[in-house]
Amino acid sequence: MCAVLAAIATLMIGVFAGSGVALAEPTPSAPSADQLTSQLQRVLNTSLSDSERAAELEGGLAAVPTANNIAGAMDRYSGVMSWKVQNPALDGNRLDAQLAVSVPVFGTRTHDIYWVDQDGKWKLSNPSACLIARDAAGTDCTV
Repeated sequence: MCAVLAAIATLMIGVFAGSGVALAEPTPSAPSADQLTSQLQRVLNTSLSDSERAAELEGGLAAVPTANNIAGAMDRYSGVMSWKVQNPALDGNRLDAQLAVSVPVFGTRTHDIYWVDQDGKWKLSNPSACLIARDAAGTDCTV
């Protein structure tokens, strides 16, 4: 019986390998809001290398200048502004969430952002990096 199952498995692997059909990589599990906040903090940490930060961004190294622009604005206003990621929700190969930005007296404003599954890892999407740059940090987007 085991030999028959092994033969079937070998045959099926050969069929898929020879057919050009790629087996899909599984979507990574959804990280928590705290994990996404930590990931975004790494992206905005200019003391880390560009390559470390690029590994967290859909746009890779091309998105690092946008991250630098955001980091500069966030650092400038860090004494009066706080932010965190909240409400992550898995939607296929996309992870939706909100960036909650709080400023005393003005309250909290949320921005819909998302991460994409790229090579089995959740990476901040280019549209989200631009949204954070423009709407939350008031700076330029380069991706």
